Amino acid sequence: MKIYLTCKNDKYSVTKEGAKRASKTFSSYLEAKNYAQELANKENGTVVDSCTVQKVAKAVKSSKGAKRVLIVIFIIILIAAVVLGYLNKDKILAFVNTQQSEYAHSTSEHVHTSSSQSISEIDSDFEIHFLELGNEYTGDSTFIKAGDIDILIDAGSMQASASTIKSYIDQYCTDGKLEYVIITHGDQDHIAGMVGKKSSDSYDGILYSYEIGTIITAAYTNKTTLIYQNLLTAIDYAVNNGAVKYTAAECFNEENGASSTYTLAEGTTMQIMYNKYYFEKSSDENNYSVCTLFTHGSKKFLLTGDLEQEGEEALAEYYSTHSGLSHVDLFKAGHHGSKTSSNDCLLNLITPDICTVCCCAGGSEYTSNYNNVFPTQDFISRIAKHTDAVYVTSLFNEKTLEFESFNGNIRIISDGIDVSVSCSNNNTKLKDSTWFNEIVYVDADNNICSGKGKKDFFTASTTGVTAKPRRVWPS
Repeated sequence: MKIYLTCKNDKYSVTKEGAKRASKTFSSYLEAKNYAQELANKENGTVVDSCTVQKVAKAVKSSKGAKRVLIVIFIIILIAAVVLGYLNKDKILAFVNTQQSEYAHSTSEHVHTSSSQSISEIDSDFEIHFLELGNEYTGDSTFIKAGDIDILIDAGSMQASASTIKSYIDQYCTDGKLEYVIITHGDQDHIAGMVGKKSSDSYDGILYSYEIGTIITAAYTNKTTLIYQNLLTAIDYAVNNGAVKYTAAECFNEENGASSTYTLAEGTTMQIMYNKYYFEKSSDENNYSVCTLFTHGSKKFLLTGDLEQEGEEALAEYYSTHSGLSHVDLFKAGHHGSKTSSNDCLLNLITPDICTVCCCAGGSEYTSNYNNVFPTQDFISRIAKHTDAVYVTSLFNEKTLEFESFNGNIRIISDGIDVSVSCSNNNTKLKDSTWFNEIVYVDADNNICSGKGKKDFFTASTTGVTAKPRRVWPS
């Protein structure tokens, strides 16, 4: 593969052969050149540098006095040497590179290309989107774009969320096909949008709205709810229309045509990770969660659904003696940032750089207990040991009693070497947000309101309450 290095208006662009746009742009030739060489090494390719002549010309123009004269003379000598055949191409390039390096070093401005770089600097050939769901209810839905492959993991939180999810992914999925749909486990907040709402005799959910390639589900479930029964009907509909279905156990064991690792594009894979609850029953539905690891170039992204402590311990123990899981660039917080997931046993193994939380922060949907409201202090205290780059999808506003965007739809972009975060509302880290640093009021039982699901949140004027910081980032 050829990696093209071009320059225009004092900007240096690195573009992969066949790509429609640059992988990155730089204000420094040297950094652009180094990055191009990194890509070339990774792809076993070569760098095509069209900036050399332009850089020398620029150096000539910007130099003064003797330097300008000397460089002009050198260029004339080089041109003459080429014409006369006295110098070969490699020697010419070596000389020119030496000249441009000296001038680039003296004039270039350092460009930091870490995970904090802007979205425009990343070639979006692999993206993970953590979606807002259009309501105040916590749930999961993750859309992944890997080249031409479209993947959806879960579709919560309510049946009405189907239209919100479809409107979002249709911006990226232009052929009407989801190559992979993964249903991590049977809880409503992960499956309702797969079914969608019923109108007349049909549903508008994900499994009814797209051509589906492969469906991967949890191996077990404890669910007997109506929405779960409707999910099974929706899966049958997709299978009858051409989809194939496997359980996570079949994938991990590579049985019945299933694979443990799926190649999505060159250098991009989706791996179904080990979970002991693919093979034995649990009293907690969350532990059945399908766990996936995406690899793009040198970057890794781990999603574990709502896996709880027992499952995390087994996963960490397995990979302490088996290869396949270590440091990851991104981890989707387990179980919406609950106190029972994202435990040290797993975090110490994966040491994530970025963490996303899919929840409606501060809502009392599941609990009114201050200590258990998502995202919990226990989760924050544990993740803070590894990263402060924590982002949250939605927020429940206690004053308006409505949901709103926290970071919004969280978009993670990888070029295989660097990772970028770009959110639809803002890129504010959790610890720096207004919500995180607010004061809240709790009663003697540590409740933030009078009961689960209630919206009469306590205020400074409520009798018998105590002021507390919303959350605390460990020092």
